[in-house]
Amino acid sequence: MDAPTDCLIRATTTTSVALLVLTAAVASWRHMRRLALDHGESARTAALIPLSVDGVILASSLSILCANRASHRGGRLARAHLIVGRLASLAAKSPSPSRRPLAGSSRPGRRSPWSGPTRC
Repeated sequence: MDAPTDCLIRATTTTSVALLVLTAAVASWRHMRRLALDHGESARTAALIPLSVDGVILASSLSILCANRASHRGGRLARAHLIVGRLASLAAKSPSPSRRPLAGSSRPGRRSPWSGPTRC
């Protein structure tokens, strides 16, 4: 392929990945922030918790990437942080029976998944 086509493909790919990352980051931040607020954290702390969890994932991923690009294996600490960050993120997004539904999450006339079984 010629250089202009390669540049166009690279730019399109970069833009697409950036939009996906931005969408995922916003959704993740909003969900973890709401969870922290529902569990009694202050507004400031609730805003920082998702940034710390996602920041650990980002920093460890970039550390592993840099090591791999230099033909080294990523360190144990970076891998451990990646695993712990992913588990924390997953735990924050997993439904639990004790959670209340988020404000505005259920439409009128529809049952919330947290309301328990119905009786016939």
